[in-house]
Amino acid sequence: MKSVLILSWISIGNVASAVHELRARGLRPVLVSESPEDRNAALCDEHVVFDWDGADLATLVGRLDERGIEPIAVVNMVEKLISWHVTIAEHYGLPGGDAGRRTLASKTLVRDHMRTLGLSDVRYGADPMTVDFFPVIVKPARVSGASYLVSRADDPAALLAYQEYLAGRGAADIELLIEEYVPGTEFSVDGPVIDGRFHPVLAVEKPEHDDARHHDAGLEYHPPQQEHVRAGVHALCERISTLCTDLHLDQIWLHFEGRSTADGRTELIEINPRPGGGQIPEAIRLVSGIDPFAAVISMALGRFPAEPPEPMRERPIIGWMDVEADQLGTVEVSTSAEELSALPGVISVRLINGLRATSFDKENFFLSFAAVADSLPELRAQAEKVVATLDYRVTP
Repeated sequence: MKSVLILSWISIGNVASAVHELRARGLRPVLVSESPEDRNAALCDEHVVFDWDGADLATLVGRLDERGIEPIAVVNMVEKLISWHVTIAEHYGLPGGDAGRRTLASKTLVRDHMRTLGLSDVRYGADPMTVDFFPVIVKPARVSGASYLVSRADDPAALLAYQEYLAGRGAADIELLIEEYVPGTEFSVDGPVIDGRFHPVLAVEKPEHDDARHHDAGLEYHPPQQEHVRAGVHALCERISTLCTDLHLDQIWLHFEGRSTADGRTELIEINPRPGGGQIPEAIRLVSGIDPFAAVISMALGRFPAEPPEPMRERPIIGWMDVEADQLGTVEVSTSAEELSALPGVISVRLINGLRATSFDKENFFLSFAAVADSLPELRAQAEKVVATLDYRVTP
């Protein structure tokens, strides 16, 4: 049976979804991750343990050769492993080995490229000692997911305190991007890139985004309802297409976030070569009929249709909310997923009873739910009903 490598780090990477899609195609999933105790290993036919930070390509190829594994595709949905994805695919002559993808491995390289192409005027840097613009957002340049270590600094003292915090966590050497804080309403967009052109299939307005922790919060919905957000989505999609054309990208799924102000400024916040998380895949299926994980597998195999998808649909209105632990400890939920699923308009519920929140350095969502409605007021009422029904506590 033909083998497909699934790359994973700290047990993330949508492994279960990738395995499901590969088995549906009669293909053999092989997990490559750094942990012998990876919880996703049991889902795959084989597990190759590999140190992403300390080993080299020859070591990985040797371990695959020892087991007689010659992959026909590489699947990766982890930002930290983008460069490894390109390196492995290039070595085996597989889809995904195009050099342009390496730019997406670094938030700083993306900023550099956007500036060179005249697509952004955001101020940014890597050296805290040279930053003379505030407020700023500080984030790891090559590691993403769940708002990991993202922080805001309003002055040099706050930036210094953040550096000291990283040192205390043993992360003083992490590569940073320090960029101008962009005000406005946050939004995200998902869709495939086909022959250098980005095709949006879902646009999400986030009017209640938590700008203190920089976590997703409150009700999010497609399509955007505020005119400046709709205009910002259109403008940023065109800029991302220009970036994709310049990088010669093809057969890749993008999820990116932006911000748009009422006076017309729109800027890219972050871009990731994978589907968005939480309820976004469910929303994409409902709105466009495309399964984003099936699309990722097809792209890894070089088989995604060359025809662009239908234009982004305006209906139905679909919204969702991610509920986060408001204190550190273990989340104990009394309400069942079945109870929440039975509420009006609710189409999807994901509930984690027993989630352990150990740090606010990342998002700690224990509930995610989606609903559909005919109007935004109706959608808000449905979301409020779910939150009012939810019964939980956090114990230290």
